Amino acid sequence: MLERLSFYSRQRSRRILNIAIPSGLNSLLDIINLSIDLLMIGTFGASAIVAVGVSLNFIMLAFAFTTVIFVGNSALMARFLGANDKVAANAVLVSLSFATFLLSLPLTALAFYSFDYFFLWVGVAEDARVVGNAYLNIVLCSIPLLLIKQVSISAFSSAGATKFPFYIKVGITIINPFLKYVLIFGFGVIPQFGVVGAAIGTLVVNAVETFALFGIFMFYKNSPVRLQGRVCFDYIRRAFVIGIPSGMERLFTLFAIILMTKFVAMYGNYALAGYQIATIIEGFAFMPGFGFMIAAMALMGQNLGAKKPLEAKYSTLNTLLLGGIFMGVVGLIMSVFAKNLSGFFSKDVEAIAQSASYLVPIGISQIAFAFICILDGALRGAGITKITLIVNGVMIWGLRVLPCYVIAYFGYPVVLIYICICLETFIRAFVYWKIFQSGIWRRQKV
Repeated sequence: MLERLSFYSRQRSRRILNIAIPSGLNSLLDIINLSIDLLMIGTFGASAIVAVGVSLNFIMLAFAFTTVIFVGNSALMARFLGANDKVAANAVLVSLSFATFLLSLPLTALAFYSFDYFFLWVGVAEDARVVGNAYLNIVLCSIPLLLIKQVSISAFSSAGATKFPFYIKVGITIINPFLKYVLIFGFGVIPQFGVVGAAIGTLVVNAVETFALFGIFMFYKNSPVRLQGRVCFDYIRRAFVIGIPSGMERLFTLFAIILMTKFVAMYGNYALAGYQIATIIEGFAFMPGFGFMIAAMALMGQNLGAKKPLEAKYSTLNTLLLGGIFMGVVGLIMSVFAKNLSGFFSKDVEAIAQSASYLVPIGISQIAFAFICILDGALRGAGITKITLIVNGVMIWGLRVLPCYVIAYFGYPVVLIYICICLETFIRAFVYWKIFQSGIWRRQKV
């Protein structure tokens, strides 16, 4: 049956999976590392959990800037690699590394200045705020590492060499729990640092990962790109023109996520607890979608750079087929086994029921979600980031946030919020499909 589809080929599928699987697993390991940290910190009580949890929400705002770097660097570098112009690709790596370092300095200073106001705005209790301040005073020093790391990861992704960041992440995942345990609880002559130890460990791990990634560029002969050449300000400008709309899109999405949490909180603790459990499960399900998005982005940019628009189209369609099948299976499991999955995180019957009420409609929409991820990635790979900003902004805020606010305000059943999210996902997937079918991505210059 698959052979009847003109865009499908085993060779193309292998290439897609070689990019998607390491990318998805890399993100999965990030979640695992975060879960390990929270489990250890949770032994110090509710104040520590709240402090670190709110701190992580604050750090999430920096993801808007990492998205700018990731998308801009990926789109530009993939075009050059597709055209077999490694000299230009190397220059992009040098230029974006330089620009990202300069950007990270005022961003870090702003973060240090504003995080206490963020704690006050959220309404964190004084004892948790003291712990959070101590935690962020160390972790925020890793912002330059976090941003610069995105340059290297996006460079490997655009080259289709996602195995390099994955291998390094595996090593980090092995080191992380031992390092954090020693610093948090103490061992031998090393005293117990508690939450501050978790912060120190996070800074160390980020530094090791960042230097390991750049070490490949500098010392590994078979690296797809190298840290060579001069800084080119035109490449910096072009990358930021492409990346800034995606960064704005990510920022709007983060605020929408915060608002959705507030809406659900209006239904009480059980609804909020169930929603939080369900979003953790959904986070694990998101990882394969992210992997296929990276594959679509890289292959679109490479094929357009190589002047192969038909192969760019076929690669995207092939990715849609594989991603749709995979995410469809994931969605089926989420819907059918919603209560079983929720039971891993809570034994409270009401919380499990509330979690299942979210997972069932969200599971139904996983194929549509796969289409959004993949087509969004393909359009970003083509450099069409302004359109993705408009589509996601209008759809998420107009068809998700506003209707859900009305539902919550008038006290309609919370399940209607989840059904609204499901319907918006299908509508947005359809819009993305029509945009891709229009062929506008063929004419975009980067």
